[in-house]
Amino acid sequence: MQRILIAEDDPILAMIYEITLGEAGFDVLVCRDGVEALDALDAFAPDLVITDFYMPRMTGGELIRAVRKRRGVLTSTLLASAIDPARLREDEWADARLEKPITPAKLLRGVRALEACQAH
Repeated sequence: MQRILIAEDDPILAMIYEITLGEAGFDVLVCRDGVEALDALDAFAPDLVITDFYMPRMTGGELIRAVRKRRGVLTSTLLASAIDPARLREDEWADARLEKPITPAKLLRGVRALEACQAH
């Protein structure tokens, strides 16, 4: 897993994600919302999409559905949100989930755990 697309409308969290993952050696592209992320999806061809749930213009659940429709299993998804999983539709479930608040260490552990699962 090398390329990570991030959809996060909170600029401070987006910066933390970008710095943390960039310093860990990942190629990172940050988008302000799901629509911007979806527009960048095909050109960037990420291995992983990390998304918040509540964002303007498109929810993280809608983004997850769109990623699966366009990229299938080529792109893993990680939902970084405080939303109760019981409130998600089945087709909005990500491959992994991180509960907010998210620290840099927690983010990196989550990405590495998903990376290890995908390797098997």
